[in-house]
Amino acid sequence: MSKPLETTSFESILPPSIAKDETFASAARALDGELKALNGIMDSLFLYADIQSLPEPILKHLAWQWHVDFWEDDLSHEQKAALVSISYRWHQLKGTPGAVEMILEDVLGGGRVEEWWEYGGMEYHFRVISNDPPEDGAAMAVLRAGIEAAKNERSVLDVIIKPASLSGGLNVGGVLAAGCNITIYQES
Repeated sequence: MSKPLETTSFESILPPSIAKDETFASAARALDGELKALNGIMDSLFLYADIQSLPEPILKHLAWQWHVDFWEDDLSHEQKAALVSISYRWHQLKGTPGAVEMILEDVLGGGRVEEWWEYGGMEYHFRVISNDPPEDGAAMAVLRAGIEAAKNERSVLDVIIKPASLSGGLNVGGVLAAGCNITIYQES
């Protein structure tokens, strides 16, 4: 049988073997006040679960607190919320291709990293392939700053590539011919 946390006291859930001991009963009553205080503020602790709906000033404070290294004020609200929400995981991966790919996913909606040995580049160089790289210079500068913050110190970004895409259909045609050969001779 479950009891709601808001209305349950520690003393009421003590096992019978220790419920009559005054030391345990006193400790349980002392914890009840702390539990009620925590229950009162519990809803405000779910910042992370509801990060998309947080107002801009709170997002900016969280970005500072959680060390979002490439925060820019001109990013969209969705991009800012995404950067704040991935910052903890990103700091765990920082210095790896996975961290760069996280930046690409959250800023551009996708992309991948190709290491130097995959495309014949110079040692410790890499390139980024994205289907939707930014067109304007300011957005490209933000992306490059994010990549620089995510990659390890040794690696060098060569280029950000948008792969060529071909669109069109496949057309198939054929000709059917039938006939006969006629030979014409000159009279002599």
